[in-house]
Amino acid sequence: MSIQERPPCSPVLSRLSCHRTDSIEQHIKAYQGWDLQLMQLSRGRFEGQVTHVELEGVRLVRDHSSQALLKRGGLGRSTAGFSFPLSRPDDPLICQGRRYTRAGVLAVMGDNLPEVRVAANLDLLSLSLDYQKLAILSAEAVEVMDSLRAGPGYLPAASNQQALTLLFDMACQWLALRPDLVCRHALRDAFLGHVLDVIERGPVERVTPSVRKRVVDRAREVIDAQQGEPIAILSVCHRIGVSRRKLQYCFQEYLDISPASYVRLARLNAVHRTLARGAALRVQDEAVRWGFFHLGHFALEYRRLFGERPSETLQRGRQNSAESG
Repeated sequence: MSIQERPPCSPVLSRLSCHRTDSIEQHIKAYQGWDLQLMQLSRGRFEGQVTHVELEGVRLVRDHSSQALLKRGGLGRSTAGFSFPLSRPDDPLICQGRRYTRAGVLAVMGDNLPEVRVAANLDLLSLSLDYQKLAILSAEAVEVMDSLRAGPGYLPAASNQQALTLLFDMACQWLALRPDLVCRHALRDAFLGHVLDVIERGPVERVTPSVRKRVVDRAREVIDAQQGEPIAILSVCHRIGVSRRKLQYCFQEYLDISPASYVRLARLNAVHRTLARGAALRVQDEAVRWGFFHLGHFALEYRRLFGERPSETLQRGRQNSAESG
């Protein structure tokens, strides 16, 4: 069933919207004001969908994207968030350099959303609410909130994916067809039941940064500061005081890519962001600004990563800008 965006039946208590996206920039915008940054890591045309449901102070966001992404951002300062996988991912979740191969729920609090590498074709449901409202529901929830104040956590006991998917689909259908008849409190409590279930079934594993994260962070500070200037990996190693082999191991553990691949992907994504906003006068100028001086090679790499020519991204960006402005 295709769900179209509808006027909310209440300005606060209930809302439903669904957005199909064809770029990471559109995907970020579809999150409707969330503090979110994305970098595309795998090759191919991006296709995604973001569905919002708001029920009595509980916000649900179902997110599906066709490509592997590096994701970071933050929630409101008094907000607790829980991310449930609704599908089995193609690759492990990498969070703070830690790999999680078994199913589980990532729990965060306030601005402590960690940087994560999410697999391609992952179907994810994120639930967020004021943590004080959650804490009054269960003694175990209070303990989890206290733990999450020190940083993100991982709950290895996953909720029933099939039941949660069915509940979300049912809520969308009800809100789309007859929002005036939906028992919103009952729906909200059903979703909260899944949160309490994983809280009460297993202890929270602290997601502490791996020892190699600091090396990666220092290297990225050097790389990102160069922007479009040519940069050699050996130069990065020299500036942060590590060997090339150690830098390679650290990037592979933390991001599952090499340092050279990070440089290339970060700069290609930077060009893509500008083109997708329709903000560039010419593709060539933006490519050179980010250090791509061989334009034929740049066009090939760009098309491999994003599944389209740079000129196509720019044209679509200009059209979207004209339609929205």
